[in-house]
Amino acid sequence: MDSKFEVYYFPIKGRGEFVRLVLAAAKANWENKLINDWAKEKFSTEGLLYKQVPMLIEHKADGKELRLVETSAIIRYIANTFNLAAECPCKNALLDSYFTGLYDVADKIIMAAFKAKVSEPVEKTILNNEAIKNSIQYQEEILANNGSNGHYMDDKLTYVDIVAYRLVENYINFPPLKGFFSNETTPNLMKVYETVSKNPEIIEYLKSEKRFAN
Repeated sequence: MDSKFEVYYFPIKGRGEFVRLVLAAAKANWENKLINDWAKEKFSTEGLLYKQVPMLIEHKADGKELRLVETSAIIRYIANTFNLAAECPCKNALLDSYFTGLYDVADKIIMAAFKAKVSEPVEKTILNNEAIKNSIQYQEEILANNGSNGHYMDDKLTYVDIVAYRLVENYINFPPLKGFFSNETTPNLMKVYETVSKNPEIIEYLKSEKRFAN
């Protein structure tokens, strides 16, 4: 793969971190392209469809350029380009549904936090949210049906594993939600987290200057 990639995003983890992790696992040639003045760049940056980031910029060997927005679309594109998806259309469709479900968990947690009452701690609102509990349990069942082997599909690393890793990583050390993801409560998701944590490319990325602290 001769393409060079840029991740156009803020100097934070955020949604851009999903993209960075998948690029790292793919062994892609990539770097960060940081936003300096969003108020101006939002309307002047070429290819910024919907005025949203992250945006993936691909510089191809033939001189052509691809600019792609929407985190989920970016992740799927990288996965299909670098063999981090399934070859079988049916299995790929299943991965897509698992991915959508994981994203739904992340969105539910964020929405619950925003809707938390002043009189109730954010963590209590999230921990007692039945929709979040059910969504996480669905993921546990999916992983159990695949043998609880640390992967969503067969024994192959896919983009869904990486997204699950990021979801767990984002909250595992967050004090208000400590214990939300654990070997006791979510053993299968933790197995995925541990498996991806041992991936050489992920380890290298986590130690690199490309990785932001927050």
